[in-house]
Amino acid sequence: MRVKLFEEHNFKKNALSLFLITLLFCFVGSHLRIPEELSLFWPVNALIAGLMVRNPFLHQARYYLACFSAMVFNDTVFSGWALPAFTLNVANILFVLVAVSMLIKHFQEQSGSERITHALRIFPACLLAAFACATWGALAQEGKFNMQLATAWGDWFSEQFSTGAMLLPCLLIRHWQSTSFRHLLQINKISPVIAVVLSLGLGAMMGGAGSLTFPVPALIWCAIALPVPMTSLVILITGIAEIILVSHGVMNIEGNENLLPLSHLTSARLGVATVALSPLIVAVSMDAIRQLNQRLALRADYDFLTQLLSRSGLYESLKQEKFSADRNMGVILLDVDYFKAINDNFGHDAGDKVLEEIARRMQRVVGNEGHICRFGGEEFVVVLFDQNQHQLYKLAEAIRQTMVKEKFWLHGNTVTVTVSLGLALDRPAEEREWQSLANRLISSADKNLYISKRNGRNQTSPVNAKHEFTSNVA
Repeated sequence: MRVKLFEEHNFKKNALSLFLITLLFCFVGSHLRIPEELSLFWPVNALIAGLMVRNPFLHQARYYLACFSAMVFNDTVFSGWALPAFTLNVANILFVLVAVSMLIKHFQEQSGSERITHALRIFPACLLAAFACATWGALAQEGKFNMQLATAWGDWFSEQFSTGAMLLPCLLIRHWQSTSFRHLLQINKISPVIAVVLSLGLGAMMGGAGSLTFPVPALIWCAIALPVPMTSLVILITGIAEIILVSHGVMNIEGNENLLPLSHLTSARLGVATVALSPLIVAVSMDAIRQLNQRLALRADYDFLTQLLSRSGLYESLKQEKFSADRNMGVILLDVDYFKAINDNFGHDAGDKVLEEIARRMQRVVGNEGHICRFGGEEFVVVLFDQNQHQLYKLAEAIRQTMVKEKFWLHGNTVTVTVSLGLALDRPAEEREWQSLANRLISSADKNLYISKRNGRNQTSPVNAKHEFTSNVA
């Protein structure tokens, strides 16, 4: 059973959910500060920011007040603070407010190319949010402009920036449910993750400032091989692992503290945050490229307007049919009557709507019995197998009549649209594939279609139309 934490028009439920979530993660974050190696992790600010970006209706002053109340309550009850609980937690709210304000308009549903641009916004959003948070927090903590203020500012900034940069990508992923974990057990998916683990070990052995960046090639490999959600998770775990290794001295990255009053842990936070973002951008870019390739492949086989098979898609679909000289193929070729007049009188957008509606009606009549294709312009083709002349003619007439029975609605006007059809039916002769037979039958059906046009349109000319009757004009 899926629990929905937030509802757009339910203030009490939303406020209570935000209060409890904030309280829980403030409590967790406070206890994570005790061991130095986990002092990086203050997850509540990034978590609340992610929730508000994903639920834009939470971006209101009253919900920020609910979060602030939970932060003050936690510090007052569990940490024994009084006035500092009010002043210091303003810094946390500043981080959430700045990050949400910069991201909320850009992380709704978007195309692949837009996702690349919007993923890039995580970096400046975290940067500015951490700057605002650190400035207020350091001043509230120290109160004086001295070296201790610079050190406090560095601690606040590195903590908020690195936590936000690692957590927000995971929190803003929208497609976790589409990730198949069984699919991820394949060797080509596991290999880059193993490479990340090995590179962490090699980085620790190597030491120095470069040890932090040693896993980057493996992370980029993950970005190429894994889905975006899993890549984000690997980045987060790698960043946490590096911080712990640095704090225990396994990775020795200490520089000259005479140059900047930064501890080695602060330096590690900044380095990890910067490293974490580059493979994320690669991951989102690869995801967009995959989607673009899928759309290009789909566009090659399907008509963009009607969603029917294109001409090339028809021939590809015929390759899936079992070829046999004992089977026959039937072709229905359809052309819209006076289509140019529709475009001239109502505009090309109206003409497109007519084609879309004709495609829908054809699909309704034909169903799964045949392959329907927009052959070009206002011409459509239906290819069927193992039909006799009577069945083929009956289906063609059903298509023609469904166009006449219900008028088309164009720019506030009801318009009668008719179609003319030509049929062809035969078995393979010299052909060794359905595509060749289809070409021959389409040519024959085109000649019968011309007879329908010549005889007044809105009719079906059957197989051997020269020797048989044509249907009466409706």
